[in-house]
Parts: sequence; structure tokens; C-alpha cells
Amino acid sequence: MVVKVLEKLLRNWKAKIASFLIACIFYINLQNSKILIKTVNVPIEYPKLSGNLSYSKNAEKTIPVRVEGLKDVVNYYSQFMKAVIDPEDVQYGVTEVPIKKIVGVPSGVKVTKLKKTVPVEIESRGLKVVQLEASFEGSPPPNFEKLTQILSPSKVTISGKPQDLEKLNKITLPEINLNDRKEPFAKTVRIPDLPKGINLLGSRDVTVNVNIIPMAYKTGEQTAAGIPIVCTGLDPRLEAEFSEDQIAIRYFSIKPIRSAQILTGLVAQVPCNYTYDPIKNKIVPDTQPQIAKVRVIKSKDLKNTEILQISPEKIEIRYRVRDTNSLDPDNNDSGDEGSTLEEPPFWKEGNKS
Repeated sequence: MVVKVLEKLLRNWKAKIASFLIACIFYINLQNSKILIKTVNVPIEYPKLSGNLSYSKNAEKTIPVRVEGLKDVVNYYSQFMKAVIDPEDVQYGVTEVPIKKIVGVPSGVKVTKLKKTVPVEIESRGLKVVQLEASFEGSPPPNFEKLTQILSPSKVTISGKPQDLEKLNKITLPEINLNDRKEPFAKTVRIPDLPKGINLLGSRDVTVNVNIIPMAYKTGEQTAAGIPIVCTGLDPRLEAEFSEDQIAIRYFSIKPIRSAQILTGLVAQVPCNYTYDPIKNKIVPDTQPQIAKVRVIKSKDLKNTEILQISPEKIEIRYRVRDTNSLDPDNNDSGDEGSTLEEPPFWKEGNKS
């Protein structure tokens, strides 16, 4: 009986062995077809920096890694992998920072880092407040003239390397066309691109209010608008924000008077008498906003002009601490940021309305 069984098993044994080997080869190929080995670039996750430090714009975004595992798992999870940098390894200047781990790797997948370190450059960035300057092209029609312009905001904060910031003291806005303009208007313009390495903090939109007036001489009761409001006595460590940037007046003149004389011969001012206490690190008094009465100062040429009404008579003033890094020791400007008028020489000797 045993002999007969052995005879059956050994019958055509060569063919049976060959069939078994072929089956093994097919099985191995089938299993290997499910395994995928490929190289992918995973993003680098840099830790956040504090203070005025920032990464160089040339910092590497990804590193290559070799991923091995089941085909479907590798293709799906490789998009979620990240290379993580330890914050303790980041230093000021240029250093080779090690990639200590790859996160987002599922079990059963092998990841090999093809690059062990990445160069990281940490640079110091400063802040600076610069003045905005309006520019114009063309001119109003005959018998009309452009008197003043008010920018909102009149200054912006920029950031960059200190040596780059030193080269930029003002930003000139795109030109505004004055042709055919016969009355005051407002125009919104965008701040142009800044030099390489300098960034703008905040919005790029600037509103320019342009005051266009007739050049006629008139007598009697009249009105005038667009007179900028300026601060007096503003603490240089504070910034003031007005609820209204300009006023309108109703006035009476016996003698003929030119419209331009009114707008250039009047100054609207409010007392900005809040102060900053550096010891307590707060604004004194801490009640905000301040309600201030608008006072109009007249030049000698307008001593016979009577101011009948001021609108608004009072405004709200809100204060905030000025960025100490942006203070310019050579610029002792205590005026309102919203005004582009220089202090007239008649302030101290003018008449109060």
C-alpha cells in the first residue's frame, strides 16, 4: 500500500517540482507588486520666532526622504508627512540645523532621511514709521486751485533689515490727476511696491482728500470746509487718532476775501494733553476717549473776519502708545498724523475765535 502511494507521488515528479517553483515565483511577484519604494519631498515645519527675528526668504521649504511600504498606504500618507525642527536647535545667524524626526508616518511604513540637516538663516528685522507723500499731475481749470491735501493714513510702518530701512525715509504715492477738478474730492490709491527686503505692515490703500477751491474774491457770510485739525502739546511717546480729521466753518467778512486766504490763514487745533507713564506703562488718564473742543486760530490778515460757527465744535481723541523702535530723535513732530500742514508762524500771535 505504501509503495503504491509513493509511486503515485513520484510519478512525473519533475513536472510537479517545476509547477511548485513557478507558483512560488508568481506569489513572490504578486507580493512585491504591493510594495512601493519612492522618494518624496516633505515640507519643513519651522518653529515660530519671537521678537524682531525672522527667517531668511531663502530658507529651504522641503527635504527629500525615501518612503517604503504598501503602495496604497505610501501614496496616501506621504502627503501628510512633515520634517520637524527642534526650536532649541535654531540660533541667530546661519547654522546647519538637524532634521530630528518626520511626523505623519503611519505604522508599517519605513522612512529614510536622504538629507540630515538644512541650512537655516535667522536675521534681525527692524521697524520704521515713514511719511507718505502725495503726488499730482495736471492742474484744475482756470479760476480754481488745489489748496491742501490730507492723507489717511499719513504714515505707515515698514519692516526689514536695519541697513535697508535707513535708505527709505518716505514713500511717494502714485500721481493723482487734477484736470477738470473744480471741487474737493477723495481718491484711494495703493502704496507702490517697496524695495526688495522691505515689507509693509498693514493695508496698502491710502485715501487722499484733495481740497479744490475757487479763486474768486467774496464778501459777506460764507462757508469753508476742509480745514485740517492738528494737535497741540502731544506727548511724543503717544499717537492721537481723531474722530474727525477736518472741520468746516461759517464766517463773515466785510471786506472782499479770497477763499484761499481763509484756508491758509486759519488753523484748527485741539489740546492733546494725555501723557504716557513709563513706570506704570500706561496712558494717563486712562479714560478714553478724550472730548476736546476745537479752537480756530486766525492770522493777522483775517483779524476782521468773524467766525460764526465751527462744525464740529468738539471731537473725540483716542491715544495709543507709539512704537518706541519707530521714534525718530530728529523728528520732534507733535502734530496730528492726519495733517500735512506745517505749523504756521502766526500760531503764537494769532487771535483766538
